[in-house]
Amino acid sequence: MRGFTVRGVVKLANLVRRQLAGPITPAGLERLRSHVGEAIEQLEVSLEEQGLRCQAMAPSSRKAYEFLKSVDFDSVATSDSAVEDEHYLANVRLPGIKRFCEDIAARLARQPGERELGEIHERIRLRLEGIESVMEAQDVRAEHFKDDSRELRAWLSLLSRPEEFARYVSAVGRAKAALERETRGLRRFCPPMMVRFLPGRTIYRLRADGPGTRVVLPVPMIAFSDEQFAALADFALHRGRCEAPVVEAMHGAGYQEVLAELEALGGPARQGRGIHHDLGASFNRVNAEYFGGRLQGPKLVWGESFTMRKFGHYDSIRDTVMVSSSLDRGDVPAFVVDFVIYHELLHRSMGVAYASGRRAAHTPDFKRQERAFKQFEQAEAILARLAKAR
Repeated sequence: MRGFTVRGVVKLANLVRRQLAGPITPAGLERLRSHVGEAIEQLEVSLEEQGLRCQAMAPSSRKAYEFLKSVDFDSVATSDSAVEDEHYLANVRLPGIKRFCEDIAARLARQPGERELGEIHERIRLRLEGIESVMEAQDVRAEHFKDDSRELRAWLSLLSRPEEFARYVSAVGRAKAALERETRGLRRFCPPMMVRFLPGRTIYRLRADGPGTRVVLPVPMIAFSDEQFAALADFALHRGRCEAPVVEAMHGAGYQEVLAELEALGGPARQGRGIHHDLGASFNRVNAEYFGGRLQGPKLVWGESFTMRKFGHYDSIRDTVMVSSSLDRGDVPAFVVDFVIYHELLHRSMGVAYASGRRAAHTPDFKRQERAFKQFEQAEAILARLAKAR
């Protein structure tokens, strides 16, 4: 039987983690302590009323609850010089932005004429202007936004530029043409292909939509050449085709330049400093010990969920190492976090091999190098115990 998810507890745990990872005033700490205490009390009362124990919760909710219960507020160092932030517990969403952006993308997918394109661009400009005005009036910064709102605001910012808007419109037509050339003889996905470039982590999404097919692609693909769109169409519409040419194109200069611009427009990303472990310090140790200090640091972030199945992930497109928040605990030794970082950096340095068109990440050579970690067996045993405790 699957456990039940407690709404908001994971979000609160992550907000507390972020707040305690940096300087905090005495007043801010007391405010945070009070907020957490009230949340825990409400949750425990709800469990008692339903005759349930905390073990009945879904793993992510339970781990977040256990984290909140374990926070020792009395041992947290405070600083009178820390900056007070009225949005310290904010996880701000931009209301209606997702629907607005999807509507804009859907209209552009229909390849409208010049007059409608002008109207759409003006709507983008006015919506972005309104968002910026509200942010200024309410002293909201980009780092206060949830990831989806931050990414969609960056999307609007990019498309508000006339040259990028024109590039988006051109890419819709070129991607549509490449995809429709590959639909001949296919039954499942039929033209017209309605192409949208929206924030996301997948290479593509296809869905039958009425008489045609809805196609959602990552925004930086607007930089793809016609040949790269042809490779994407071949991979997306024919099972068994190799993804390597598409991934190579995503690592290319054009894609990476748009991605970097979107990240800059989105504002500051999550930080790698946790309550108990600092991912930056972990990277420095691993880099010095196993890579001779040669590596340039990737982006290092703690995951937003308390997963106990997957403790780390390397996103080569964004050059980002993610470590599960479930490891930011006082009873998890630093060498365990170092091992997860080391594992992901091996993926980064070795790349991904392909066999018969499929990824082969954990090759025999990879596993051999992984065992070079000095505390390999101890780290593996601790991670296995944590996963079992899930």
